[in-house]
Amino acid sequence: MMTFDGAAIAAATGGTLHRDGPAGPILTDTRKLVPGCWFLAIEGERFDGHAFAARAAEQGVAGVIVHRDPATLGGLGSVGVVQVEHTTRAFQALGHAARHRFAGPVVGLSGSSGKTTTRALIALALSPLGHVHQTVGNLNNHFGVPMTLLATPSDADAMVVEMGISGPGEMDLLAAIGEPDVRLLVNVGPAHLEELGGLEGVAHEKGALFRTARPGDVVVVNNDDRFLRDQPVPEGVRVVRWGEGGDITLDEATLNPDTLATDVVFGTPEGALRATLPVPGRHLAHNAAGALAVALALGVDLRQAVAAMEGYEPVGMRLRSETLAEGVQALNDAYNANPASMAASLRLLAALPGRRVAVMGDMLELGPDEAQWHADCVALAVELGLDRVVLVGPRMAAAAMEGTEAYSSPEEAVRGLAGTLQAGDRVLFKGSRGARVEHVLEGLREESS
Repeated sequence: MMTFDGAAIAAATGGTLHRDGPAGPILTDTRKLVPGCWFLAIEGERFDGHAFAARAAEQGVAGVIVHRDPATLGGLGSVGVVQVEHTTRAFQALGHAARHRFAGPVVGLSGSSGKTTTRALIALALSPLGHVHQTVGNLNNHFGVPMTLLATPSDADAMVVEMGISGPGEMDLLAAIGEPDVRLLVNVGPAHLEELGGLEGVAHEKGALFRTARPGDVVVVNNDDRFLRDQPVPEGVRVVRWGEGGDITLDEATLNPDTLATDVVFGTPEGALRATLPVPGRHLAHNAAGALAVALALGVDLRQAVAAMEGYEPVGMRLRSETLAEGVQALNDAYNANPASMAASLRLLAALPGRRVAVMGDMLELGPDEAQWHADCVALAVELGLDRVVLVGPRMAAAAMEGTEAYSSPEEAVRGLAGTLQAGDRVLFKGSRGARVEHVLEGLREESS
């Protein structure tokens, strides 16, 4: 992790150094403090880190970073103290300072869906450069991006930073904190429509990652996304494209129904390159093409990059396959959902042999047209000829049509599915985090154990 002493913290944040302290990492959670670190007291809607400053001092920290008057906190003893205007902004400033200490290439990426999968693929594609530091979990917002930067280990050779937004102006902030050398937008789709104002609003806000690029930076453009192929790029910024007519193309993507692996052929400046990705789905193969375009932008040997991506493993609940006791194959894609990612997963399921069951949960933050988005996805599931379409949650239930079955909660869905599945069935679980579709899978696991 990056370390700062009191003077460096004050310089990075524009704060006041009340008492210096030795260099240490910056941490915000008192449960994870280590001796010699600096405790930064974040104040949120439901908590205030200032209440724990004295406890942190007792735990042997090098110092504390606060925006309240240190004299009013008490119990700080002789530890270092830096007072800043606001600790959240100070945390972001320290993340920005950490980024400027890093000499290797920094890749920043965003998108409406597939960000985390693409981030993991990029990290693999860049692994020939050495140790690649990347975002962990969902730490991709105004707090997670600086946390990722500050966590950069001393032996890192490259960095991949995921940037997620849900409101106007957030991408400008994240781009300013991380200042990526290479910038990729995976796609633009119906996600966070409520706050961002329709697809055009999403494209505009995401596009800030490109618009804020500096001369010498590289933007990696998805030619297959109509909202992205013509995004404005500042003068002096290099453009690498993937997709139809791009520098990297996805020429073939063939699903193996037995292994659920995808055999792909990429078109590259070095000729056709073949790979087997151990995950199903053309949309994931397309994201791998984007990762390969990042490798191209940074001069990585493309054959090595392709070979490294063959070691990809699903991240969390993102198309992770497992077999239940009855021989039922579950595809757990329940981490999140929007209409575009839902449609991609449904088409993947439809391409598989055997009896195919879609368990579809509510999709959130879709704005005033949410009913239509849900209806479109349900209609697609029926049109694809899936054997069962199981709808979970009030939004999906409202879109029920002939040939579907609706349940108000995951618990009800478990009762409706238990005992009805059989060996060889392929069951997709897909929905927004708030829909808790993974609880259906958990319930079926318990029923089958």
